[in-house]
Amino acid sequence: MAFLEQLRFEAERLQEAVTSLPDPADGGDWRGTVDGESLAESPGWLVCGAARWFVHEVEEALRRHELGWRDYSVLAVLEPGEPLSQQSIGQRLGIDRSSMTYLIDGLERRGLVVRGRDRTDRRAYSIELSDSGRLLISEVLRPITADIHDGFAGKLTREDRSRLAHLLAMLPQGD
Repeated sequence: MAFLEQLRFEAERLQEAVTSLPDPADGGDWRGTVDGESLAESPGWLVCGAARWFVHEVEEALRRHELGWRDYSVLAVLEPGEPLSQQSIGQRLGIDRSSMTYLIDGLERRGLVVRGRDRTDRRAYSIELSDSGRLLISEVLRPITADIHDGFAGKLTREDRSRLAHLLAMLPQGD
């Protein structure tokens, strides 16, 4: 999941960079190179383009289930089963404390997570998936994301997918 969040983060950063470039209509030159390549041919640009497509597809699929990207991210972080504090989840996903509380409140109202006092720090809340949350992941979210992954990397061989994952794992992850 960290990979997907990172792709989204990098896509947003690139979008900010692109929108801050000089406007050619105003006489600005926005063309540039990265190691002799045009921006549109650079690995960062290509990764961000793929990330934008992927995030858009996931968000469209999630919307049909009244979920957003951040809801999905929280559920994915909790999927391994270990209860986590709201603070820990927020740090992993780069979500501030007040937004994290809002997200957890919504997921709790829908019965997808359970919030309780942390066993080691009674001042903190511990969050874990409910049975309904686990069922949603296995019956809905996994099949949706599997289909999207096929659309995303379906033209790649198994070996190419493995190589791509290996190369992407070598890139900075923003942690």
